[in-house]
Amino acid sequence: MPKSHSSETSAPAPLIWYARCPTLTALGLIANRGVLQREFLRENVHLVSVRENSTPGVRQGHLDHSLPNLIREADAATALWAHGLNERSRLLAIGQTYHSVSIVTRPGQPIHSLRDLIGRRLSLIKEAGNFSPAQVRSLRAWETVLDVAGIARSDIEFVPVVADHPSVPFGDVARREVEALLGGQSDVSILFGAKGLELARSANLKEVHRFTAEDIRNEPRLAGLVELRAVTVDRVLLEGRADIVTRILSNLMQAGEWAQAFPKEALKQAAIEGKVEIADAETAYGGRLPESARLDLEPERLSALEALQDWLKKRHLLPEGHQIDQWLELGPLRSARQNLSAYA
Repeated sequence: MPKSHSSETSAPAPLIWYARCPTLTALGLIANRGVLQREFLRENVHLVSVRENSTPGVRQGHLDHSLPNLIREADAATALWAHGLNERSRLLAIGQTYHSVSIVTRPGQPIHSLRDLIGRRLSLIKEAGNFSPAQVRSLRAWETVLDVAGIARSDIEFVPVVADHPSVPFGDVARREVEALLGGQSDVSILFGAKGLELARSANLKEVHRFTAEDIRNEPRLAGLVELRAVTVDRVLLEGRADIVTRILSNLMQAGEWAQAFPKEALKQAAIEGKVEIADAETAYGGRLPESARLDLEPERLSALEALQDWLKKRHLLPEGHQIDQWLELGPLRSARQNLSAYA
């Protein structure tokens, strides 16, 4: 028998937390447009953004995935670390962000090419706390750049640069790198995406080399500059309300197609997410924004995630026995695709 109206209204309202990083994500493209709110408009389901909450427990809980009823689309390294820590999450899909990466120095420095990094002090950011997503991103990027330039690790020096805890929204990572550079603490820094372009311009930094989104997409040797995102969900929420999770994932799966159909609006939303100018977002993402917004679980993406997992294990940031197939949940993606096919 169908439920009565009174039984529906008396049931406790599910409170779903959602979190995303402050650059391009499928979740970011739909969040500011009210897509999720419209999806559950007539139901007893409330979706709340972690970003707009300042409670320390909530902000920390989205990093280690200890926050109940959480759906998160953000950097895959943190998602891997969190699962290795407590196994509270399940992996639903993977995203790949392609945006520019800039190698910068102070004005007047005799550094004109990547080979000129030899003998230099390179900024290496380190956020406060047990795990630093920015440090992982920067170190993998530097290793990639040095490898492409044919420079040995012993030929450079990494200089630690301290930043806010990673739970701080729109933290000071890039700004601290620029300060360290201008203050003479380091010789060269690595800046990412549209925010990096903005800061380099405003600080009048000298750009030694820029890897464009197209470069990163088309050159396999630059795989370490691709920002892998993981869509993860609280395991208890998935077990109890798989229907809600599937519907949210269905909306996320449409973000890439929406960005392809409405490129100007997608660019605007990406700029809003990153708090940057549209022109900088356009330069950073190039023509790869719709592709970057797409979520899936193809072998190529799983292989990239395996490579990141191995990298973290080698640095003792993940248990040696951690396996992606024990983390992965294929059912929601299948169900989301079926939902989309039914409404096509």
